[in-house]
Amino acid sequence: MAFQAFDRWVTIVGDSFGAPGLPSAEEQRGEYESGTVMLGTQRWRIRTAHVTPTKPGAFVAVWRRDAAGRTEPFGGDDDCAGLLVFVRDGEQFGVFRFAAPQLEELGVVSSARHPGKRGFRVYPSWSTGLNPQATRTQRAQAGAFETLLG
Repeated sequence: MAFQAFDRWVTIVGDSFGAPGLPSAEEQRGEYESGTVMLGTQRWRIRTAHVTPTKPGAFVAVWRRDAAGRTEPFGGDDDCAGLLVFVRDGEQFGVFRFAAPQLEELGVVSSARHPGKRGFRVYPSWSTGLNPQATRTQRAQAGAFETLLG
């Protein structure tokens, strides 16, 4: 499977987050370019978010299958350092670099405090016209986002 967004990111940032390994595809790989990759000594999950035509921001799926084959959120005990979410909207391209503690704080991974999520919306800095809840979410995600092109 091609990881075009990841490859583009590596072309831009090089090894500033650790020497990048080759991505390994995960089960939900389909349209979300879902996988894991080593950056230096840390394993990261990678996803490509999809811009939707009717709502601002982009949607990203983040789930795994349990022993019975049902989808479930990743747990806070997952062995990944975090999640890289790539967003492309026209000529604009950026990445959210969510460290594992931030994923727990945002309620993305399951923990004693949160049930976790199978997917969520991300709001790059270029997203405008947001409702109050989306604006709060954008603020909470802002520290993890970096515009790379556009």
